[in-house]
Amino acid sequence: MTLSPTFPDRLRALARRRPSPVWRRFLALGLALLGLSTFFWPDVGHPAVVASRDLPAGVPLSAEDLRLVSLASPVQGSFPNSADLVGRPLTSPTRAGVPLTDLDLASTPEDHASVAVRVADQALADVVRPGNHVDVVTSAGEVLVENAAVRETRGQLVVLTLPRLNATRVAAMSLDHALAVTLR
Repeated sequence: MTLSPTFPDRLRALARRRPSPVWRRFLALGLALLGLSTFFWPDVGHPAVVASRDLPAGVPLSAEDLRLVSLASPVQGSFPNSADLVGRPLTSPTRAGVPLTDLDLASTPEDHASVAVRVADQALADVVRPGNHVDVVTSAGEVLVENAAVRETRGQLVVLTLPRLNATRVAAMSLDHALAVTLR
């Protein structure tokens, strides 16, 4: 076989030829080795936001307080970018280099507070879920607060996030009276 003088003609002539069995085996072995090597390929890491310096509790985070790193294994509840954290305060002090998780962030705004309320009706307490909004009612039918956010539930105990002025009233009333919640 003679090859044409131009490069595209040479490629067309080679494409028309059927590869030899040795070449096909060599190609199959190469593809198998390539597939095997990807099994041992190192993990590229998992992005997580960490504190760039020691941070106190309660101070809103700024972009300078955070940096993005790649960790060998994922941290549950961590954040892949710092935009989700800017402006939010920490619940406790944090050391530099420690990954920040959802548990480290205060979820209650400054003018709100969380109050634990023991619900009189166990069946109703089983229906209430975090993220629901409820009204808190006394046994006399007085509405103490409307549209309180449910933060957590544990048996008959329901933790509500509500305005600070209402929170103290609900906490005081729950000491003496059985309270009920109505789902919205």
